[in-house]
Amino acid sequence: MKKKFFLFLILPFFLCGCTKINNGSYDMLIAEAMNSNGKAVNTYRAGYKFYLPKGVKIIHHEGSNEILGVEDDIYYLYVDRVSYFNRIKEKYEEKTDVYYSRALEKDNLFGYLEIKITENNKYFVEIMYNYAKIEVIVEKEDIQKAISYSMVLLSSIYYQDEVLTSLMGDDVLQANEVEHNIFESADTESGYLQIVEQYGQYEEKDEVMDPDFIR
Repeated sequence: MKKKFFLFLILPFFLCGCTKINNGSYDMLIAEAMNSNGKAVNTYRAGYKFYLPKGVKIIHHEGSNEILGVEDDIYYLYVDRVSYFNRIKEKYEEKTDVYYSRALEKDNLFGYLEIKITENNKYFVEIMYNYAKIEVIVEKEDIQKAISYSMVLLSSIYYQDEVLTSLMGDDVLQANEVEHNIFESADTESGYLQIVEQYGQYEEKDEVMDPDFIR
């Protein structure tokens, strides 16, 4: 069974004033993203919508998966509409044998951030939040940027309950959802890497970036 892949591009993190992403700790970036009010949505899917920033390109969209690109990074995003509809919740146990591990929770939203070092000394960043998951492999200096973009993107997802109720009643979700457990962390050899191999690096150096992007 094929897996759904979401290549999620880096979303401009809208902190105030002179905040610099590369100078923030992981915990600070996470807290600021979860506490932000978000931005108006501009991208619509079956049963949910989200904010797609300027400079982010949709390379491929299929069901609840998208492959997006910005600069030379490829992100994989899977939105789990079924788990959201059924309000499934599982507790994440923080780990000590990975580069970074943290459970995420704010109000009724929950998830985790896990970072592992790959065999070629890059960093596999995996974030599950708001019933969706993003995976990306980056260089060490880009970890904080990846966390910021991913958290803002995941936080911006807004589920439309009435539409999902209709889809569930028509068995549309069950028929189209690919089995993918967002509550379990993946390894660095996960299906995400298959997407990278298929689409390669995404390069668009002259795109217009969102004015809220803090460098």
